[in-house]
Amino acid sequence: MALAAKAKTRIKKNSIENKGVLNEAYDYAKKVSFSRGMRVELDNCVMLFISGTAAVDEDGQSIHPGGVKAQTRRTLTNIKALLESEDTDWHDVIRTTCYLADFRTYDEFNEVRNAFYEEEALDPLPASTCVEARICRPELLVEIEAIAMIPKDRAN
Repeated sequence: MALAAKAKTRIKKNSIENKGVLNEAYDYAKKVSFSRGMRVELDNCVMLFISGTAAVDEDGQSIHPGGVKAQTRRTLTNIKALLESEDTDWHDVIRTTCYLADFRTYDEFNEVRNAFYEEEALDPLPASTCVEARICRPELLVEIEAIAMIPKDRAN
């Protein structure tokens, strides 16, 4: 006698997208299997997990080749647009992981990131790690992932 299948309880999750700024990786001509981000609903809060995001446009094309400053700015604004699609902003970001194709560009990257965080009036700043890594496309110099937490009574 087979045991009846037991239903598994799962945490509610939904993908995050903002196709006005970024298309989904699975919509690329050469499909890539990941979501731009995930929204996870817990008891008293919602967590947003933003996938590694780079300087790509709404058609999935790399932009600003060779320009670490312009790529950093576009990457941060792409993340901002994803956060806005969930009715939140950078003030709810608690952690970032930043990847640079060449760590010798850290000062340029950090100059733009600092200016962006000042424009956003962030205080405190998110926890962060920055590492040198190979990025998925050779023309991309910066990739950033982010985690945000939102009180559930404020979340959509």
